[in-house]
Amino acid sequence: MKKKFVYFVMSVSVLISCSSPNGGNDKAKLIASIDSIQKNMFNAKTMQLDKNLAFKGINAYKDFVKKFPDDSIHSAEYLFRLSDLSRGVGDNRNAILYLGQITKTYPTFKKIPECIFLQGYYYQEFFADTTSAKIFYNQIIEKYPSHPFANDAKELMKMFGKSEADIIKGFEKKEQEGKKK
Repeated sequence: MKKKFVYFVMSVSVLISCSSPNGGNDKAKLIASIDSIQKNMFNAKTMQLDKNLAFKGINAYKDFVKKFPDDSIHSAEYLFRLSDLSRGVGDNRNAILYLGQITKTYPTFKKIPECIFLQGYYYQEFFADTTSAKIFYNQIIEKYPSHPFANDAKELMKMFGKSEADIIKGFEKKEQEGKKK
């Protein structure tokens, strides 16, 4: 517990000190602060997210992206993590918006297929908006047809409008057909 408190105090100190006018040090300090927060925000024993640290992480990610938008490697990754954290704390609308920001601002980011797929999935899962979901699912199918998420998108679109019972029956039917072969 004492060790966790020390990390927390160090993280806050680093965040406060990152407001100095000296850019290179600011960047390194902010990255170090983010790393420290990340290491402590998820408790492996309890399998719980520390929401206070999650919100500090969210603010640190936002701060980095705002201060260093031209750092395409860190900013794109931090936006991706920001989306995940936002989803983790129940801010699903912003989780989608951050993924969209990545695809628009950092089109060469290695996780673009995931960003596109997740936007569709979040629209479907959190807002029951299959119209928006379909747009993103079709986008990944068209742009990345051999990516595993393209197949997932196709399967998810087949489930639009079906009840959970119908979906389960469909899986059971496929399983039975697979056993017969």
